Amino acid sequence: MSEKREMLVHVLLGPPGSGKGTQAKRLVENFSLVHLSTGDILRDAVSKGTEVGLRAKAIMAAGKLVDDDTVNGLVFARLQDENRNVLFDGYPRTLQQAEALADFLSAQSIRLGLVVDIEVPEEALEDRVVKRRVCSNNACGAIYHLDRKPAKVDAVCDLCGSSLKHRADDTAEAFKSRMKEFYATFKPLQAFYSGKSSYRLVDGTGMPDDVFVTVVKIFQKFEDTEERA
Repeated sequence: MSEKREMLVHVLLGPPGSGKGTQAKRLVENFSLVHLSTGDILRDAVSKGTEVGLRAKAIMAAGKLVDDDTVNGLVFARLQDENRNVLFDGYPRTLQQAEALADFLSAQSIRLGLVVDIEVPEEALEDRVVKRRVCSNNACGAIYHLDRKPAKVDAVCDLCGSSLKHRADDTAEAFKSRMKEFYATFKPLQAFYSGKSSYRLVDGTGMPDDVFVTVVKIFQKFEDTEERA
């Protein structure tokens, strides 16, 4: 039996608008984690011209979604180069990806850490998405909400002064269509992880700071348990 590596892979789950990205950024700062998202990994592989990256680039250029096998290949190649604890945000997205990740971690003697599932009712998600405004400066990317986090000056980013935009896929119609597709793949994924001892379901309806306090306690308790083991 191979010796287990110290490295842990944590996973953040949740629907679009649940605040995964916001929580991930803060967790990384507080727990010295490496934040990995498929978008970042994909862009890095494409820019480096790797074999998998070029394949993904060709798929996207054809206007198609990158398939599970290609996404898995990108993720696993990135994990091969890492020895620090990792936090995944937005991966895995499908049951096939979750099963493939489990097989990879087992083969590499890497342990699955926490799986934190941020739950928010669909009505609340729709409100967050439809009223979301994003800084038009991609280098900034600050996110606002008309009610929960309004800009100090209407339609102007507090941080860089660029204009705020309402993304085309943040309409009510686009949201409903996206959620229908999301739940078709998310429910099997959720069922796969919910039976694991490290799965934690978190109420994400509160303000981001309140949700973060809950998530931090989960990570702290997990770390305490790890230290005693």
